[in-house]
Amino acid sequence: MHNLMEINKLPFKIGMHYENWELDLIVEELCSQYELYRYVKGDIVTFKNYEVTDIFLYFSFDVLFQVELFMEQGDLPFVEFHEVENGLSIGAVKLPESGLIQLTYNQDKIWRDML
Repeated sequence: MHNLMEINKLPFKIGMHYENWELDLIVEELCSQYELYRYVKGDIVTFKNYEVTDIFLYFSFDVLFQVELFMEQGDLPFVEFHEVENGLSIGAVKLPESGLIQLTYNQDKIWRDML
């Protein structure tokens, strides 16, 4: 799969600052390790031919370190995956309780260091 190439088409680049999207975000969770926001601009409706239902952005000290996209599977085939490309951890799973696909990408080292 060319997941890194597809992710590079999204506007959310790991390492970018909160101020790039602050007008398009709603606070979901604030804690000592990170801030979690829902992206509500509504300009990203599909990704890899799947309908996007939600986008969540994780920041630490106003720096983006993780992105989660939730997508409807619909009639398209889906295969779970996890890979690391150029220091970026990219993974997707189907959530059994909702049937949604959760695609996550992050700078793996940052996330591990925070736990």
